[in-house]
Amino acid sequence: MSVRLQRTDAGREAIRARDGQLSRAARNLLLIVDPSRPAEQWLAAVAGAQPADLERLITLGYVAESSPPPRLAAAVVAASRARAAALAALAGAEPRALYDLLTSEARTRLGLVKGYRMVLDVERSQGLDELRQLALRFVDELEAADGEAEALAFCRRLGGTP
Repeated sequence: MSVRLQRTDAGREAIRARDGQLSRAARNLLLIVDPSRPAEQWLAAVAGAQPADLERLITLGYVAESSPPPRLAAAVVAASRARAAALAALAGAEPRALYDLLTSEARTRLGLVKGYRMVLDVERSQGLDELRQLALRFVDELEAADGEAEALAFCRRLGGTP
């Protein structure tokens, strides 16, 4: 199930109304699900969540499959300039500097929830290779949220130039 899901208007209303027909796991899933990750990753992130909880949210119309915006779909097909710049900058990256840059930038650039998740992922990382993967994910998310110019500016900071 590599489908990406997003909350619907009905799902947002169910959260506001504190819908009592959902199990705790299903409600927690509804609270955190967004198109940034495949559905199976959200299931793994919620303690006690089962595929049936996700199916219930879909059946109730609280979540629906997300389709990427055309700009993002094109970015998936061809690597963006920002991603290419990030790959080049990461070649000589020092682990501590990369860790510091990602944790400081994630908090301010990705927003409260995504930034918090990114910082947690950075703190859990097990070495330079994982930090590089997180940096690439950060560049992709930054480009999707703020555009190519901002992502390229971050890549310059990755490479040590302001």
